[in-house]
Amino acid sequence: MPTIKLINICKRSNGSLILKNINLEIPNKSLYVVLGPPRSGKSALGRIIAGLDTPDAGRILFDDKDVTDLGPVERNVSMVFQDFALYPHLTAFDNIASPLRKLKLPKEEIRKRVLEVAEYLKISQRLTHYPSELSGGEKQRVAIARALVKGAQIIILDEPFLRLDLKVREDMRAELHRLQKDVGVNVILLSSDPMDAMAFPENIAFMQGGELVQVGNLIELYENPKNISVARYVGMIEMNVIQAKIARKNDKRILDTGIGEITLPITPQLSGSEILVGIRPEHIHIGEEGGHPYAGNIFTFEGRVKISEVIGSETIIHLDVGLAEPIRILIPTIYKKNPGEVLRATFNIKDVYLFNANGQFICRGGSILG
Repeated sequence: MPTIKLINICKRSNGSLILKNINLEIPNKSLYVVLGPPRSGKSALGRIIAGLDTPDAGRILFDDKDVTDLGPVERNVSMVFQDFALYPHLTAFDNIASPLRKLKLPKEEIRKRVLEVAEYLKISQRLTHYPSELSGGEKQRVAIARALVKGAQIIILDEPFLRLDLKVREDMRAELHRLQKDVGVNVILLSSDPMDAMAFPENIAFMQGGELVQVGNLIELYENPKNISVARYVGMIEMNVIQAKIARKNDKRILDTGIGEITLPITPQLSGSEILVGIRPEHIHIGEEGGHPYAGNIFTFEGRVKISEVIGSETIIHLDVGLAEPIRILIPTIYKKNPGEVLRATFNIKDVYLFNANGQFICRGGSILG
């Protein structure tokens, strides 16, 4: 399977630049997640890798071979679209067999290949059914089977779990991981769901506005995001961001957050008059749960419950603290509270993320406090 290199890829659509100087290397035999919000350029990038579209500038290399002007067949790439793109008038068997029939393979060879891939993806019993008779997860498996059956080296999945319910989505993530490990193909997952990045944490590229913002593994993007867009997007629940004003007091800097002051030593990293303080919902603790698990450097604040949102076995508390947005707190248990109840919450200052006024990442609180 090839190593994929994208070199200075640019693409315009209706006069607008939708891909801006994309440089990316996707390792051989990897499961790679291209993450970003809608209209970030993910699908356009996927189509260019697949050979469905050509870039206006730049080159695409497969193992150092220039494939920029080659189509999907010559590249041996399959793309699975979010609507599955199944033929409604064909059975699951015939949908999977369709690329093999275009190659004019013998009937017995086609049957053998279809049955093998169907058994692997656990849809053998559904091969006589039409797409209208299949569940979302079964349609997804048929679409993936169609890509696998012709022996593609690279499979590109565009928002593959978007139309699936939560349980099926979890099952399909597990199946996708198994498929990539067993078959050894390159799988590129184009997704707007940060949970996909958390499920496949080794190789992630974050896109926004047609640009490649940050590349790395999940820990790198989570712990050291390049900017506030990455920080807010990568995580189970969106990061809380608080505007703070910087003041100097003796040998300390005071960050006035509007809900209290954070005191930090004076360092070269903190300059200007304003700063953005980020704190993840999972790093905030409710006082009555037994206090904060760390000693020292604790920031305490109070607010009134707006919403107590139970999701599975976890709860998201939306706490009104008088700022433009409520503070979100993730509690790893069912924790029902009524609107208007007052709660005290804490977080360790070492856990905060500090950004400049333009949203560029400066450092973590722990790197200043030591």
